[in-house]
Amino acid sequence: MAKRMNRRDFLRLSATTAGTGLIAACVAPAAAPADSGASMDEEPIEIRLAEGSWVGPEGIAFWTDEIIPAFEEEQPTINVTFENAESPDYADKLYTQSVAGDAPDVMFIWGGINYNLMQKGQLLQLDDYFDSEDLEDFYPAKLDAHLLDGKLYGMPKYVSTAAVAYNKDLLDEAGVDYPDGTWTWVDYLAAYEAATVPDDDGNIVSWGNYMNYRILEHYVWMNGGEWMNAPLFGTKCLLDSSEALEALQFNYDQIFGSNPVSPIAGTIPEVGWHNIFSTGKVAFAESHSWTVTNYIRENDFNWDFTDLPLSPTGGKAGITFADGYGVAKLTKEPDAAVELVRFLTGPKAQRAMALSIVGLQPTRRSVAGEAWDVESMGAQEGFDVAAFSRIMDDARLDPAFQENEKVNSEIFSPIWEQIWVTNELGLEEGVNLIVQRIDELFA
Repeated sequence: MAKRMNRRDFLRLSATTAGTGLIAACVAPAAAPADSGASMDEEPIEIRLAEGSWVGPEGIAFWTDEIIPAFEEEQPTINVTFENAESPDYADKLYTQSVAGDAPDVMFIWGGINYNLMQKGQLLQLDDYFDSEDLEDFYPAKLDAHLLDGKLYGMPKYVSTAAVAYNKDLLDEAGVDYPDGTWTWVDYLAAYEAATVPDDDGNIVSWGNYMNYRILEHYVWMNGGEWMNAPLFGTKCLLDSSEALEALQFNYDQIFGSNPVSPIAGTIPEVGWHNIFSTGKVAFAESHSWTVTNYIRENDFNWDFTDLPLSPTGGKAGITFADGYGVAKLTKEPDAAVELVRFLTGPKAQRAMALSIVGLQPTRRSVAGEAWDVESMGAQEGFDVAAFSRIMDDARLDPAFQENEKVNSEIFSPIWEQIWVTNELGLEEGVNLIVQRIDELFA
């Protein structure tokens, strides 16, 4: 298939011209406010929103020039100030601000940031603001990320999940068929091996796969194992089971086995794990839905997405992550802040996010099928972005331990790096050490 030369031009045009029309199409004009008896001279309510795009200035402009004005049009008594959430110290700064009562009223929170703020009591409880009928429209795994003791402390912003990206040019050169939803680990491994190409000196010039050691939970699940003793906030690591170790071994051998098909993390210099595929040096890589618009801009080869592999016994599983909005517990304007969250997670804004340059997969099921699978930039360019939707029926939330920050910083991450990066510990030795240390912590 010939390279599509218009991708960058398409996105550049979309970023500069489609925004206003997109919001106008997705967000209906606000009805005239009812006469509340309030004075016309009444000062507007001021709230702050911490957000980011991670696709450059065009993405920031989507929030500042499109989404925020659309909300302010619907809520003319509320003014929103944008704060950039992309700074490296965002997590630490957010917690410090929260304790001091100076956090943004509404904040984009993900992963450990979400769990840390939720467990430390820095997020406003939202149960009284959202009814069960509305919540049923969200993928269940995405809501799970914002529940603590059955109480709701955040709302899902978008779906971050994984599918397989593959480089058609490298597969064509290797004589490998393109993958589909029937492929198992065995099928993928054969393709990885065929697409791993050494030069005359034995140095690998293109790899069959980029195995992301940071995200392996779904392999354990599809093989019948468990990561911990609870879906979220577990107190016991279960990676020493035979099912879990078998799944981890399959991935470990791709790097450290007798026939490596994946580079060690960090050996393709100056490239983060989420950009490895765009180097054109790997035939396969698991990619997240938020990479789609970046891939369209950056990839100068023929490529596509497809489904995650099945286990050798046909087991299927996916993974999704805690990406949502929280309201600061100490906000002085809780009602206004919740209205902003309601707008950002509503169907119209969800659709706008999906169709914009930020290209975010909707977390509302009523929006996802059409907006993401058919109308998003990735879909319009002919890529199988629906692979990210198909896996959501089998996707589970990325697990986090009780005292997750402490477990990760003091136990899990240091040992995990010694297994997968420095190879100072063997797989079973390292896993057993993790299990032992976590058991000791929660004894």
